[in-house]
Amino acid sequence: MKFAPLIALLLVTTVTVLGVEATVDYLRAKSNGSAVTLEWRSSNEGNVVNYEIERAGPDQVFRSIGSVAAKGSNQAYTYTDEEAFGKKDDATVTNTYFTYRLKLVGSDQTSSYSATASVSHTVSSIKRTWGMIKEMFR
Repeated sequence: MKFAPLIALLLVTTVTVLGVEATVDYLRAKSNGSAVTLEWRSSNEGNVVNYEIERAGPDQVFRSIGSVAAKGSNQAYTYTDEEAFGKKDDATVTNTYFTYRLKLVGSDQTSSYSATASVSHTVSSIKRTWGMIKEMFR
């Protein structure tokens, strides 16, 4: 009976040591005038459960905007940020320059970050006006 706590301690230590082992080959961001599309590829997803997508505006403070489940090594991913323009968490409604990064979350809740990708998001004046009107009613 005296050995049971020691075995449990070793199992917890092993899980904690695993961490996130992943390789993101690239992260790209491009604007189509109404949304920003992110594309990335991973060649290794050891212990990765999901990717949290984070966006920063001019204040360079990253905020989580979505999540994508990991599919396994050597996979390509896409995520469309349809709310890049006019989000309340951004410093200004006319924000047109964004920086994105991926937070790689492991099964043991450890995490690491990818390199960043930046994009200049051009929004038409009609879309900008409509976005402002929608934000007033949220």
